[in-house]
Amino acid sequence: MTIGFTAYGTRDIGLMRPVSLVSLGKKAHGGWRRAFTLLETMGLFEACTRQNRNAASATTAMLLAGHIQELMEGLPFSDPVSGRSTFGAEKGETLNFFNDVDDFDAQTLNPPIDSSRTPIPALSQYTQVITVMPVYPNQPSSNVDEARPELPKTAYTGAQRIRVKIMYKAHPADTAQEVYRAQWVRFDK
Repeated sequence: MTIGFTAYGTRDIGLMRPVSLVSLGKKAHGGWRRAFTLLETMGLFEACTRQNRNAASATTAMLLAGHIQELMEGLPFSDPVSGRSTFGAEKGETLNFFNDVDDFDAQTLNPPIDSSRTPIPALSQYTQVITVMPVYPNQPSSNVDEARPELPKTAYTGAQRIRVKIMYKAHPADTAQEVYRAQWVRFDK
């Protein structure tokens, strides 16, 4: 957060001119007391408001990524019925019936969901984008490039990296921007 700054006024005159501090009179020890002008105070207020808005957005994004991690915590590594024959959601399987970790691969959830898979329409400006990639158990930082993976998604290694990107659009017409990313590795039991 910026503590000290100089505000610049541009109203009506069209020029960038620094706004100086206003003297309020002499201090008891001979120095001048200074205070912020109204414009500087407004600039400080705006900066603080912007910081609060950004902090709230970051907190919400972290919460949404945490919901996905909590949701996937109890799921098995592979499908309980078909095993490892399918990577990703099985044919006809929907979000409410995802029953293993890789079912969530390539899912884009808007409105985002909470850890009980309930949509949160009030946060529809956020989107959860989930990818699941196999990694080597002894090299969890491997296979990081989703566009050109070292390992095919169907490769069984005993470990998978789950990555959740949280995208945000302030207005419906805006382009979504990534505001948070979380990832973790799950090992097969």
